[in-house]
Amino acid sequence: MRLSSTGKDKMGTAQAVLLLFISISLVKGFLVGHRHQLRVPTSSQRTEGAKTTTYMSSTDIDESSLGLTPRLFEVSRAFQLMDERTRVQNLLALASSMKPMKDFRKLPENKVPGCLSTVYVHAFMQDGKVYFEGDSDAQLTKGLVALLIEGMSGCSAEEIQAVKPEFIKYAGIAASLTPGRNNGFLNMLAMLKRKAVEAESKGEGAGQEEPAVEFQEDIARPVYSSCMKKLINFLKPKRLEMQDDSAQHAGHAGAKGLGGESHFSLRIVADCFEGLSLVQRHKLVYTVLAAEMQQIHALSIDAKTPAEAG
Repeated sequence: MRLSSTGKDKMGTAQAVLLLFISISLVKGFLVGHRHQLRVPTSSQRTEGAKTTTYMSSTDIDESSLGLTPRLFEVSRAFQLMDERTRVQNLLALASSMKPMKDFRKLPENKVPGCLSTVYVHAFMQDGKVYFEGDSDAQLTKGLVALLIEGMSGCSAEEIQAVKPEFIKYAGIAASLTPGRNNGFLNMLAMLKRKAVEAESKGEGAGQEEPAVEFQEDIARPVYSSCMKKLINFLKPKRLEMQDDSAQHAGHAGAKGLGGESHFSLRIVADCFEGLSLVQRHKLVYTVLAAEMQQIHALSIDAKTPAEAG
């Protein structure tokens, strides 16, 4: 039977996932009660030993000093058993298997700074433990996010704070990443730690709230998508419709240079409008969309409270 390139890729991903789970099983079965010092390849020796996973240097990392969660320990030891190519395959497999992050979570406060790719992470409390969501627009980076989420979800904020960034070398992952991605990984870990503390301080259920209105982000309409995201997250509307009227104004002076997104009609129903005059409601919308209004030529607003909307 002949496989297409797509079929081969899928088989390679499946084999990578299988190897990861086999490796974790071996780690769990063989290393119970055997936590000890491990030798990790240095940068020069990684190149020489790229084809063998048993090549070690004299650089020792005391595993007990890394503060690894039980799950992160299992995953890290599994990655140690792999060569560089298989590590990358498994990171890509983790990226493919990670649950998608909802668009309304992709806010500036959830964006990880200092990453080559766009990365978002979010934390929430459930049954007294911290859980994470995440996403990235680059598959390898998404795999790194997935690894951290897999290794630290279901732990306390204190346990998450104890994880040392040096574990990336302990797991052998640093050898498979560029310096830029290594730095990005450290920034992701730092952000997840901060988010864990914030989630724990807010308490049970915080961060799990679902908006009454959801929408599908459209990369072909960045202004529309940005407006919808902000209105949903800041004003918590009960109902929200945003219509693009730009086509009706094509060729007008105000539509030039705005990528075709220049005129919109907004109908919004939200509790936050209670007690506000019409002018105040419009000002509130304009404040939320301050950045987007630099690109929008005209925005028609119909803002009501739930009682007014009926």
